[in-house]
Amino acid sequence: MIKKFRTIIVDDEYPARLMMKELTHDHLDLIEVIGEAENGRIAIELIDSLKPDLIFLDIQMPDMEAFSMLLQLKHQPMVVFTTAYEQYAIKAFEENAIDYLLKPIEPDRFAKCIAKLKSVAHGTPQLVDFNSLKQFFDRLQPKKEITAIPIKVKDKILLVRLSKITYLLAEQGYVTIHTDNGEQFLTELSLSELEEKLPSGFLRVQRSYIINTDKIQEIKKYFNNRLIILMSDNRNTKIVSGTTYINQIRLALDL
Repeated sequence: MIKKFRTIIVDDEYPARLMMKELTHDHLDLIEVIGEAENGRIAIELIDSLKPDLIFLDIQMPDMEAFSMLLQLKHQPMVVFTTAYEQYAIKAFEENAIDYLLKPIEPDRFAKCIAKLKSVAHGTPQLVDFNSLKQFFDRLQPKKEITAIPIKVKDKILLVRLSKITYLLAEQGYVTIHTDNGEQFLTELSLSELEEKLPSGFLRVQRSYIINTDKIQEIKKYFNNRLIILMSDNRNTKIVSGTTYINQIRLALDL
């Protein structure tokens, strides 16, 4: 008996989600749509709670880019990417053994995706390195260099210069900017949004931290293939890296 994939559709456009549901309707023996999400935040909650086998995921969403969303998931499903832009690394998808669908999705192309899913259903899905894919896409879309993060303080806007920032910490639904001299500023931006805006010198080292690599004082090995990163602020802050970010860290810091 062929495995049935419990599936969530993630796309910010309602017509696109409707079209995907119509395409899957002819394959109810293989795909069971259990939910849909219109942005990254909703998708994360839905995926971690319902734990689907598969998601159809639009690469570009209004609140966060697809790979930033994937790196925040506790539950990792199989992923079929959808995109309206052919420039988006078809080679990267093929090399990582995951499928992609170019919008508007043709029924014949969707049939090929279904055939691939059927073959996967009989075996063990290949694990995908989302960090590597994210780095590939980041190279395709150079970030606009910013020099400061705007912070609203009552009726004023304060600009916190990147050169003064040691790290950014997300906790209890808020993101705090920490500077060299110990100042702290709350920002309305999420850590994923900041990750998209910040230049390459800022590195995500775990779910809750982005660090300024220019402010690293020392790095020590830690258990479970993690690292202890000692920062050069006035508190000598120690940050333990996340296991899912280790390849990204080693690549960025040439470790």
